[in-house]
Amino acid sequence: MKYSVTIGDKQFEIGIGSGDGAVTVNGRDMAVDMLGINGGKLQSLLADNRIFEFELERSNGGISVWHGSAEFAAEVVDEKTERLRQLMGAAGLAKKQSVLRASMPGLILKVEVVPGQKVKKGDGLMIVEAMKMENEIKALGPGVVKEIKAKERQAIEKGQVLIVFE
Repeated sequence: MKYSVTIGDKQFEIGIGSGDGAVTVNGRDMAVDMLGINGGKLQSLLADNRIFEFELERSNGGISVWHGSAEFAAEVVDEKTERLRQLMGAAGLAKKQSVLRASMPGLILKVEVVPGQKVKKGDGLMIVEAMKMENEIKALGPGVVKEIKAKERQAIEKGQVLIVFE
């Protein structure tokens, strides 16, 4: 099975074999072994004799990848969906985000949008301080801000609705 993975502005084409540990990343063959720890939330990946530990969490219609103290938003698309996107154009299958939820507890430092504002994928929405790190929360796709449910200097909880989109 083939997947298109986008993390930030980097794109990866990943092919996964039939369970033999062979993976192809952007045309390069790699031997990998992956182990789920703590009920599968924490992942330990051995790839070409290098160990990577990270945490995966479904968040706001995408996947949040935590590596060290940094969070990365990832989009994973299978080959069938990717073919449909190519046939229909990316706008035909663009994922509409209806709400933005907090992925972890923290403090809103800055709200970068206002109600009625149009946003596109990658636009900054808020800056949140979590685990003593500042994280900019970005739009996963196009939309229009309908309502902002959190204000600057407000403490937030995991799962709390921060922004509602039209």
